[in-house]
Amino acid sequence: MAQERGTPILRADGASLDWASARYSVDVKFRGYQATAAHALHDAPQLEVLVDQELARWALELRCPKTLLARTTRDSQPTVTARWSADEVDGELFVMPGLVAVRPLYLSTDGLNPIWGDEPVQVPVGRWLARGPVLRTKSLSASLLTFEIRDGLRDGEMEVTPDTSSGDLRFKVWLSPSYHQYVSTCEPRDVQIAALIAVMGRIPFIDPGDDDGDGYPILTQIRERLEDEGVPIWGDGANSEFDPARAATAIEAFQIPTMSGDDE
Repeated sequence: MAQERGTPILRADGASLDWASARYSVDVKFRGYQATAAHALHDAPQLEVLVDQELARWALELRCPKTLLARTTRDSQPTVTARWSADEVDGELFVMPGLVAVRPLYLSTDGLNPIWGDEPVQVPVGRWLARGPVLRTKSLSASLLTFEIRDGLRDGEMEVTPDTSSGDLRFKVWLSPSYHQYVSTCEPRDVQIAALIAVMGRIPFIDPGDDDGDGYPILTQIRERLEDEGVPIWGDGANSEFDPARAATAIEAFQIPTMSGDDE
C-alpha cells in the first residue's frame, strides 16, 4: 500500500536529504521578456521515467507580486522557456525552476534515503519533485531608475541625473515633494515612463566609461532589448533613427485601459 505523506524533493543546492546520490542542476538565462531554464538530472532514473511516462514535466514558474502575475510553463523537454509581456511585470520578478507532477503518481523509493521506507510515495498533482533556487530579477526600468525627492522642484517637475557609483550606470529620478507618497512604490506608472523617456534621451551622450570599449553592462541589456523589439538604437550621429520615446515605451509600454461595451 502506497504511503500518503510528504513528497521527497531533489534540490539543486543539495540541501535535501531525501535522495541518497541523485542530483539535479539547472541553468537559467534571461534575455528580453523571457527566461530559459536548462534542467539536468544525474543518477535519478526514477524521476526520468516519470517524465517519459508524461506524469511529470519540467517547469519554470513566474511570479510578480506587484502585478499578481503567476504562471507556470511546462515542457517534456529539459529546456524550458517562459515569456512575459512588459505590462505583466513591474518591479521584481521571481523565477522558480524545477520538475513538477502533472498527474497523480507513485514515486519509487529506490534511490531515496531509508527514512522513506520501502513503499512507493504517493505524489499529488502540482507537487514539486525537483527544485532549483528561487531567482529574483527586476524589470529593466526598475534596475535603471531610482526615485528620490528634491526640494526646490515645483509640483510636477522631474529631473534625471546619471549615477555610476555602483560601477554600472543608473539614473536618479528627482521628483518634487508633491510626489513624496509615490517614491517607495514608483507609482504612478506614467511617472516611470516619463522618467525612462528622459533617460533614453540622455543615454547617447553618456561616456561609456570603459577603456576596453564594452561600456556599462546595463547599456548592453538595453541595446539587446531594443534589437529584440526591432527598435533603432542610439549611434551613427546625425543619421541615427534612435527615438527616446519609442525606445522607452518599447521597454515599458503605456497601459491602455480597455473600454467596456458601455463606453464604446
